Amino acid sequence: MLIRNGVPTASSRALRARRARAGLTLIEVLCALTILLLSVLGFAQAITASARNAQATKERTLATEAARRKIEELEANVFPEIFWRYNEYATDDPGGAGTAQGAHFAVSGLHLQRGDADGFVGDIVFPTRVGLPGSLREDSTDAKLGMPRDLNADGVIDSANHGGNYRILPVLVRVQWQGAAGNSTVELRTMLGDF
Repeated sequence: MLIRNGVPTASSRALRARRARAGLTLIEVLCALTILLLSVLGFAQAITASARNAQATKERTLATEAARRKIEELEANVFPEIFWRYNEYATDDPGGAGTAQGAHFAVSGLHLQRGDADGFVGDIVFPTRVGLPGSLREDSTDAKLGMPRDLNADGVIDSANHGGNYRILPVLVRVQWQGAAGNSTVELRTMLGDF
């Protein structure tokens, strides 16, 4: 540092100013690197979230298509036998006990939820009572199936088993799985009829 008559000279002030600017430049570089790093991390997180959402969308599409195909399969059956073929009660199967498709089905590409009791991701639900899976009931109170409802078109809602004389058949096809978005469910409802 040059001092003349106790006062720093212009060249020493310029030197100090250059040093001060050099320090700010280093701080600016560190700030820029921090911003760049945060941007890269945000971009990586967005890519990861996008991949997870793509997988969740793929799973939901698989589930929806499986439920739609199951409804088409139900519609392709002889109408009076649909309930017997697809309920949970194996002894009323038209071809003999345990010969029909049943109420549960697998979907390739989807994994069971933890604690799933039947071992299948897909279920077909009819208006029955708990403990009576072979009894198609008009007095069922399942709002998702639009119940209670007159199923045999006699004008009366009763508590009899209408598994052999229904004219309309409410059906809910449910697919539940464990996937990229956690536990997920797709439900499709329809009303089959024989008029």
